[in-house]
Amino acid sequence: MPQQHDVVDLLTADHREVQDLFEGYRASADPGQRRLLVDRITVELVRHSVAEEQYLYPTVRKALPNGDEVAEREIEELLEAERILGDLDRLDPADRRFDSLVRDLFDVVSMHIRGEEDVIFPELRERLTAEERLALGLRVGEAKTATPTRPYPGRGQGGGGQGGTGGGEERGGETGGPSGEAASGAGVSTGRPLAERVRDWLAGPS
Repeated sequence: MPQQHDVVDLLTADHREVQDLFEGYRASADPGQRRLLVDRITVELVRHSVAEEQYLYPTVRKALPNGDEVAEREIEELLEAERILGDLDRLDPADRRFDSLVRDLFDVVSMHIRGEEDVIFPELRERLTAEERLALGLRVGEAKTATPTRPYPGRGQGGGGQGGTGGGEERGGETGGPSGEAASGAGVSTGRPLAERVRDWLAGPS
């Protein structure tokens, strides 16, 4: 069970983790390592998005005066990020277009981060009690660390859940397969985009 954290602190830590992965990408010139990092970014963004869609944005819609508008804008930015991740999945990291798309992705993710940290998070600190933020943080943390029983969809799998090795990696007190297993190869995806397959994996059996 995840530790209880204020939802603002928890999601801010998510933002810093993804920013660190982008920094690692910029520091590397090796196509294989860059693929590994983009796959890590994919998994972390999808986990972050799913948790926010389930718990953060319903709260934003109720708690903020213009909550529907704010939530829809942030959701659209996350959808745009996943569209770019799908394009990246279909490119070899040595392709000259790959780096340009990663820059586009960074811009979209940075906009999302600013929207949450400059608008949503201050509003939540003002409008929710500390106990409410802790309870919301617990639900978000549980959604992020949930490990479905199906095998994790590693790179190169065309369907959802065939041939993965499953979760179980320990990382920063959290348990789950994606962060360690997202990038089992360094080429082009042979099936559905990794972001889509991670969403399906997190959703569990239909």
